[in-house]
Amino acid sequence: MKIRFLVLILLISFGSLLYAEDSLINIQQLQKSLQAKEKQLAEKEKALNEKEKRLKTLEADLNAKQKELEEIRNTIQKIYDDLKGVDDENIDKLVKTLSNTKPKSAAAIIEKMDDNQAVKVLKRMDPKKSGAIMTALGKSNPEKAAKISGQLISPQR
Repeated sequence: MKIRFLVLILLISFGSLLYAEDSLINIQQLQKSLQAKEKQLAEKEKALNEKEKRLKTLEADLNAKQKELEEIRNTIQKIYDDLKGVDDENIDKLVKTLSNTKPKSAAAIIEKMDDNQAVKVLKRMDPKKSGAIMTALGKSNPEKAAKISGQLISPQR
């Protein structure tokens, strides 16, 4: 019985050693696997940080372009407003000039003008004076007078 007991103890001891070696091997494998995962995670974090940095750069570039476009838009708007002001001044001068001209002569000038400009001029004139000019224009060029009359009554765009 002692021999059986000794054999049993030897088997248990040997089994424990084998189990301990397997456990040690498993721990080492787990440690290597964990280190590999940590390395992968560090690489992904580095790539993510680089992408975030690139996105911030792109955002800054986009904001700069947006600001530049806004400045260009403001410049264009100012130029447009200035030109419109000059155009308005010129139309006002022409209104004064044509208002002091005989209706037949003013009609001859209006006849040669672009229809839109003629409408702008006639709308700013005293109604009696523009009526006399349109009467004279109707005698010399009824089609142009009809076209301008149509634009005079339509809403301004």
